[in-house]
Amino acid sequence: MRSRYALVAFLIAILGLGATATAQADTYRSRAERWEFTVQMRYVDDQSISFTGGSEFNVNSDIGWGFGFGYNFNEHLAMSFDIGWNSPSYDATIVSADTPALASRRASGELTTSSMHLNLHYNFIAGPITPFVTAGIGTTYVDSNLAYGPPSSSCWYDPYWGYYCDSYQATYSDSRFSYNASVGMRWDMARDVFLRASIGTHWIDMKNSGDQDFTTGRLEIGFMY
Repeated sequence: MRSRYALVAFLIAILGLGATATAQADTYRSRAERWEFTVQMRYVDDQSISFTGGSEFNVNSDIGWGFGFGYNFNEHLAMSFDIGWNSPSYDATIVSADTPALASRRASGELTTSSMHLNLHYNFIAGPITPFVTAGIGTTYVDSNLAYGPPSSSCWYDPYWGYYCDSYQATYSDSRFSYNASVGMRWDMARDVFLRASIGTHWIDMKNSGDQDFTTGRLEIGFMY
């Protein structure tokens, strides 16, 4: 885990040093009162989650993606709405709530996660290169892709295809309240383009396990208009 912290910190440092060395004042256009769009590479560190009853998930690290829309009220304060996806693999020990001593089993698979957060950003410096802090709240959907109960089937009539039948397998999944905080560096590298790198924590209020904190890293390219 320490090596991953060091890697993300190194990326942030390189971003800041590279910006310092190459940014030119005549290429900077104020970001105040401008909209922006970002494409994001999202890293989430590994985590062990223990649930009430004895079940445990060991979630592996993963790199996902996302995007965001935001508005800069001035040089310092901005707001954004971000959506992101990750699909980390996991190894789990599942303990039955009915017979916990006899019915534990091993399982592995892939989590499907998606999050939507409303974030506030504060840029410390009114200029092309600035450290910043971010905090936000929202919701995170988590699907274990573990079967829950027997599959169900249904049939219906389609005017084009005729009668059509399909089956559906319910899984253990839920949407939970989540929040985040991060620190990073921003470089407005051109009049309408910027880079942003950050490291932070994503908390999820997991059912039957309390708040779970995931260490995250993010690298973004953004476009202002």
